Amino acid sequence: MAKHSSEYPARLQRVPSAPEPTTADASAGVQEARETARRYLPNGVRLWAAVAFAQDSEASLWTRVQCARLLAQVAGAIPQAVPEAPGPHDEDGGGEPS
Repeated sequence: MAKHSSEYPARLQRVPSAPEPTTADASAGVQEARETARRYLPNGVRLWAAVAFAQDSEASLWTRVQCARLLAQVAGAIPQAVPEAPGPHDEDGGGEPS
């Protein structure tokens, strides 16, 4: 017969600690992250290209399209969406100015 959880000896759960920061300030951390991204970007682009365009790729059509979209985005072919600036505000609650 299986033991109930109350029959097992109590074990202390070890909680992982947060890693130490690798840099002294946030701007240095951002710079380090950008350098790492630049180092791995060519490998990522090759992977996306292989998934999107390989003749024998077993990826689904949606995955292939997403990889092609990522390639176009990295290449700068797809402009990033920029929100429109707000128009002038009407103080009287709407309508056209008279």
